[in-house]
Amino acid sequence: MRTTLTILSSVLLALVTLAPAYAQAPEARIPQSAAAVAEVPPTNPNAAPLRVRIPAIGLNDPIQNMGLDKLGNLSVPSGKTQNVGWWQGGTIPGHVGSAVFDAHVFAAFKHLASARVGDDIYVDMSDGTTRHFQIQSSQVYKLAYVPANTLYNRADTARLNLITCAGTLTADHSTYTHRLVAYAVLVS
Repeated sequence: MRTTLTILSSVLLALVTLAPAYAQAPEARIPQSAAAVAEVPPTNPNAAPLRVRIPAIGLNDPIQNMGLDKLGNLSVPSGKTQNVGWWQGGTIPGHVGSAVFDAHVFAAFKHLASARVGDDIYVDMSDGTTRHFQIQSSQVYKLAYVPANTLYNRADTARLNLITCAGTLTADHSTYTHRLVAYAVLVS
């Protein structure tokens, strides 16, 4: 028993002693992405997004500020419009964090599934600036498994996440079985 405690004490002492040195070692640091990422210092830190453009899929639509519905879900602009919703309770596009845009798959985001990694996204802001994002990845999730923390709460860089329905209509025709999320990062 005494031998076991002595060994455990020695291991803990070594870990405590070596941990600061390991944390400073270059190989322990997370490498930066090869793609350039930046935070645009906004002309007006409270500028709101007005329009979103994704040339590769022919999207060029106005943005509507959205909140949460009575069930706590992100509201979506009417499917009778080509508006894209911005969750105004979240991050402003161009700031560190996850800005979220949504729209119906049969309306403004009807071609979002055709967007590819590397496609450019431009967000025109109310202060006259344009924020340039690039799609890094795209993922389809079953409705019950959309990762809320990944969608709304990443705070490592300036992100723009676009979400729409995917899959097939549910039996009651109230929604779709899946969600498509395109994840983009700010490049300028």
